[in-house]
Amino acid sequence: MKNIILIVFVAFFTIANAEFALKLLQNNVLTGNFSNSLILSLPPCSLAGKQVNLQYNSTGTNDANTLTEIFKVPGCRSKRGLISVTENNGQVTLNKELGYQVTNLRNGTEYSFQYIVDQDKSSVLTASTRTATSYTQIDESLPGRSAAMIIITVLLSVAMLLLIVGLIVSILIGNTED
Repeated sequence: MKNIILIVFVAFFTIANAEFALKLLQNNVLTGNFSNSLILSLPPCSLAGKQVNLQYNSTGTNDANTLTEIFKVPGCRSKRGLISVTENNGQVTLNKELGYQVTNLRNGTEYSFQYIVDQDKSSVLTASTRTATSYTQIDESLPGRSAAMIIITVLLSVAMLLLIVGLIVSILIGNTED
């Protein structure tokens, strides 16, 4: 009898503390991380219909942010969608529902994320946004011209001048003979 109680207790304890995997979305898209946002995978469809909360913080600071009721977990057979990709082969259009995009993140910062669905929690995912250079720091000046570029430009300019002079001369000669 004690063994049965122990087995039941362990089963309930593991169910109550079960974690599902949270991943950065990498397949079916080019990348899951951008300079100011990340795309996270959806919770499993066994939690369909339940509201999802997202808890995240920057690993450099300990400021915890919580987004409450950001979406309902879609069912397995219904649209699973938050980020949607459409494929069309001319006959059939297929929509794939991929993940949730967390926006308004800082450039080049590492974050840790965790979904909370009722009593279920996801594993903690650590991911970082890409480091992007500000457009004001991009050097847009033209590098020095090579001697070959200068020679080609001069030759083309002289050839164009000769063509225009030839055109004018041919028009004048053509009009004087009539």
